[in-house]
Amino acid sequence: MRKNNFKVAFRELRGKLKVISGNDDLGLVEKFNEAIALIRDYLKDVRTLVLANPFKDKLEQIYFYKFEKPEYYALKIYQVALFTLLSQKPAGPPEMIRRFYLEELEYILRYFKQYAFYYEYYRSGFTAMDEVLFVPGAVMASPLLHDVPELDPEYSTNGDYLFSKFIAYEALQEYILNELLALDRPAGVSGNVEMGISGGTGASLGRQRFEWTGELINVVELGYGIYLSKQLNGGNATLTDIFRWLNDSFGLKIVNPANKLAEIKRRKRISRTHFFDFLQAAFIAYLDEDDAFDPDELLGKGRLN
Repeated sequence: MRKNNFKVAFRELRGKLKVISGNDDLGLVEKFNEAIALIRDYLKDVRTLVLANPFKDKLEQIYFYKFEKPEYYALKIYQVALFTLLSQKPAGPPEMIRRFYLEELEYILRYFKQYAFYYEYYRSGFTAMDEVLFVPGAVMASPLLHDVPELDPEYSTNGDYLFSKFIAYEALQEYILNELLALDRPAGVSGNVEMGISGGTGASLGRQRFEWTGELINVVELGYGIYLSKQLNGGNATLTDIFRWLNDSFGLKIVNPANKLAEIKRRKRISRTHFFDFLQAAFIAYLDEDDAFDPDELLGKGRLN
């Protein structure tokens, strides 16, 4: 129940951040102050609840510090990094702005290279070092981790801050890439990307986009299902292509599906193919109904085109 409460509140928080981001009556500093205040309150509440309710076992503890806390804390890192980026953005011709963005991308890539071993661990969903990276108080001798700031010893691990920063920097990287695309975009066509929210780009421009209101992990199950069954582009669509399409289509921000896949693999109480099982059951139930092939219902009382 505690984890579900965190996730519900997190979705609500991202919705509020989206409203703040889209409020043109607020200046850059005002947007930042309002956003960071909401995030700070949320992070404080999560910390209080976690420390007041011990984990059932080490597996649950590792899961929180590896997947949940980094996702939550990344919001704060992202907002600070985005504010810094926008406040330093030069006012000048497109080429000057392009150079500025390219330099920022180089900085992000250097950070990923600096922590290349841990970044690969993060991207690949490895588990061998989880007990030293995601259990508070675990001792780990790594010269790289000495660069990580001193954090709350009761509520921090060797790896959760790094994972938070990876998530935030990947989001910032995507924001910058979209801004670079915008420099070449025809006048009157816009796009925007923020932490947890993608603006429509590419093939989705000018088309209706639906909002995914189900569990985010179901999209990951769907994406891997499409990839492994080779349903797109004659089986040549990469996993990256598919998740970029899903993000763009549903306004999502799944930056590292491998982490969510690791969560699916760890399922114990429910089936590892929970979403596909649900789809199958729903479709079979629909087929069994007498009016399953009512053309008005199938077409939404209209035409498909």
